[in-house]
Amino acid sequence: MTIKGLSKTIEILKNQIDEIAWYDGDWFMEESEPIYGLAFIAFQNYINGSIKDFADSLKGKESFYKIEQNPNSSKKSKIELIIALANYAKHKDEGTPHKGTKDILEHFELTYSDVIYLDKSPIFQGIALLNEEGDLFQIKNIVTNWREYLWSRNE
Repeated sequence: MTIKGLSKTIEILKNQIDEIAWYDGDWFMEESEPIYGLAFIAFQNYINGSIKDFADSLKGKESFYKIEQNPNSSKKSKIELIIALANYAKHKDEGTPHKGTKDILEHFELTYSDVIYLDKSPIFQGIALLNEEGDLFQIKNIVTNWREYLWSRNE
């Protein structure tokens, strides 16, 4: 439900580009970046809840983040990217991200310091890596498929 509501809000903001003369892509990015950030935080909560369900603890959660059914050529998983984007969204106003978040953002070549133009924000750059259209339901599929794979590996 959370992703549905956030996605609907983003859709309404996108429609404003065509409906309001002064509302442009920059306004859209400024208003939608925190909404996308909330989506990543919701995904992070789902991921961590899945780990807790599976392992009965969050101890060693980083090793679960690395699990990927169809690994790409990258040494970091999509789940690690989602976690880093959630942490960035939560702590971006505090300065330099924590080491783990910083390492993942740098691995994916996402700019996180002195972001002047929002299209260079890790949130928008990261969304493009996960789904070019910025479709939260496609990113949700990444997370739910990861959970299913986590459980299926031990059957």
